Amino acid sequence: MLAGRKTATASAYPLYALHGEPLPRVGACDVLLDGRGEAVCVLRTTRVYVLPFREVTAEHAFQEGEGDRTLASWRAVHQAFFTGELERAGLTFTEETPVVCEEFEVAFRP
Repeated sequence: MLAGRKTATASAYPLYALHGEPLPRVGACDVLLDGRGEAVCVLRTTRVYVLPFREVTAEHAFQEGEGDRTLASWRAVHQAFFTGELERAGLTFTEETPVVCEEFEVAFRP
């Protein structure tokens, strides 16, 4: 995140609905902590959108900045992750499962 490689993230929408949690909102800020609990920067959400898992784009996968940054890699990793998270909540993952895609920027570094 600090180097600008990771500028997006994704989460399973059904978990927000299940727990009655609001979706991230544009303009919201979060403090990023290091392993010692020290603030390293403030992140600001710049875009939030929801779409079926199967419609997540290669651009979003690249923005997440993980692995080889390809859509195929993103899908493999996130399908496994979402499947486990949803199963623990008593829900089922499919290609139609809504995904919350969030984009952010580093807004402040101390």
